[in-house]
Amino acid sequence: MGGGLVFYIPGVLLLLAAGPKLAAGRDVWRDPLIASSNAILLVGSCVCFLSAPPTIRFVNDVTGVANFSAPLVYAGMTALSAGYLMLMVSWRGGPPDLRQHAARLVLVVYGLVIVGIWILFALADVPVERDQDLDTYYAGTPYMREMIVLYMVAHTAATLALAVMSVTWLREVRGVTRGGLVLLVAGLTFDVGYQVAKYAAIVARWEGLDWDVLSTDVSPPLVMLAGVTTACGFALPRIGPPAVDNLRAWRRYRLLKPLFAEVQMLCSPARGIIRWWDPPVVRLARQEIAIWDGVLACSPYLDDQVRTTAYAEAVASLAADRRSGARTLLRSTEGTVTQSSRSAPTTPSVPGDEGLSQHVAHQAALVAEAAMLAAARVQVSHNGGDEVPARAGTLVSVAKPQLMVRLSRALSSSIVAKARRQAVARATRHE
Repeated sequence: MGGGLVFYIPGVLLLLAAGPKLAAGRDVWRDPLIASSNAILLVGSCVCFLSAPPTIRFVNDVTGVANFSAPLVYAGMTALSAGYLMLMVSWRGGPPDLRQHAARLVLVVYGLVIVGIWILFALADVPVERDQDLDTYYAGTPYMREMIVLYMVAHTAATLALAVMSVTWLREVRGVTRGGLVLLVAGLTFDVGYQVAKYAAIVARWEGLDWDVLSTDVSPPLVMLAGVTTACGFALPRIGPPAVDNLRAWRRYRLLKPLFAEVQMLCSPARGIIRWWDPPVVRLARQEIAIWDGVLACSPYLDDQVRTTAYAEAVASLAADRRSGARTLLRSTEGTVTQSSRSAPTTPSVPGDEGLSQHVAHQAALVAEAAMLAAARVQVSHNGGDEVPARAGTLVSVAKPQLMVRLSRALSSSIVAKARRQAVARATRHE
């Protein structure tokens, strides 16, 4: 790759960072902050690709102008600096008039810098193509020298302004915004290292010294790290919350899989389809709708007698389990008790349960509801018929998110499996 990997890899990373938002389509450009964040990620990615030596040689060959990539890259970097400043002004907020004035000032100043870069390049005599050491090779060339200094000074000014705003604001915010600012400060630190290396190499050339290694070997990794870290710092407050929501949705989606598998065949085909490319929040929403549809189909056949029988068996199993210290499948229903027990399903009354702890009673009640649901699902699967239970039951746990997960776990209990087998036997006899 001729040294291009150090540029291409960050370029791909920035493009991937912009991907989740760009996938939303046109709506992503209606929010100014999201649009600005994505624009910065895309411009940063383009600058990374354009800065790679193989791309530099390709652009120079295509245009037929030696070192044409130089003003192209410098203009891109300057535009990126301006974008950072404008986004920071919008991100921090404040009076609209003040923000608009600051954004216009940045746009005018850096627009003039970009124009100056192209004019100075047009005036310069740079016939020898340099794809890695152009800054130092032409450090003393008239007009090219001024172009390099103009770009560096504009870049330094943007870095200092961003650093002051970030450090000042860092003390005022918390959460994901603070995380974004921490990344931003880290990126600016890398950027300062890049600028120090560049300035040192250029000044050394002016003094007749050869410190080109600082420009060719030290500065490229630093500026790429700075670009990626800074762009991610701006993107984090916009990408972070949806990512956290998707992680939570994915965890809940996986925990509800047993419950979904139990009733999946009862819901309409359109409701039950979960496509592999759906994001976790969409997958979870479709999964929960399918679960509710399946439970609704089972509701006429929920048998309270099945629940009472399963509850008594669960209580007995838990009591024996605690006495022996063994760990049975019933224990898989255990979860966080402090909050879930407050809204747990109503426990049926059975002889001998007066001395039960509240936790044991709620565990047994969840297993009992799971058994009742499994038996009802079997009856629906066998076309139900006209036979309905003498005493209808109620499934409480599907109405509460935390209990729905525990109900899903309870389906793995051996007591539920026994209730399912008995329901199959009854349904087979009636066919």
